[in-house]
Amino acid sequence: MSRIAFEPKQILPWLGMAVLAFVGYVWIFGLYPRYFDIEWDEEVQLHDGRVIVVHVKRTFERLTRFARWDGIYRDTEIAFDAGPPWGTYRRKFQRYEVNMVETHGGNWYLSLGVTSGSPPIREVNPMYPRLVLRSDGTEHAASSWDELPDFPRHNIMPLTPSPEGVLPFANSLLTWKVKMEHWKKFPRAAGDNGLLIQRHTTNQGEK
Repeated sequence: MSRIAFEPKQILPWLGMAVLAFVGYVWIFGLYPRYFDIEWDEEVQLHDGRVIVVHVKRTFERLTRFARWDGIYRDTEIAFDAGPPWGTYRRKFQRYEVNMVETHGGNWYLSLGVTSGSPPIREVNPMYPRLVLRSDGTEHAASSWDELPDFPRHNIMPLTPSPEGVLPFANSLLTWKVKMEHWKKFPRAAGDNGLLIQRHTTNQGEK
């Protein structure tokens, strides 16, 4: 069989068109998708000293489609073994971060904080931003501080210092020791070292 030979001058126009198409695509849509995720497994120490592993996935929206890790924190998904009757509890919270997972009296308590962007689908009362997973398998947002135990601290590592700053932990197990060292090295504000007391009761002003 005879082969068709292409002269360089025949290929160059097609190559030029391909390059122009690629440049046009990048110009319009950017180099990267609008959203990106960073996730890891994280050791979480409960108030009674037990350590559980929580899978944390944070979703970011890029400020520009040309910067790989420059993004605004939007959503959080967590997963952990909550035991019976819940089993593996997995939930994505849109426009929320999860900053604490705790348990007391057979119930689980999730502390949520608003991230950024459009107002979140309301999961909790902003006055009492805790979600309660009861031992009977029901879930509800806390309606007062009176139904919430006092826990000593937030125990899920926040986004600190930046999306790019936590990339070394992606797709790995973040141990409690390494987490606390990182948190203390990159606090979000003065006094934020992962050991802030989180008082919840209504009579906290009397203490």
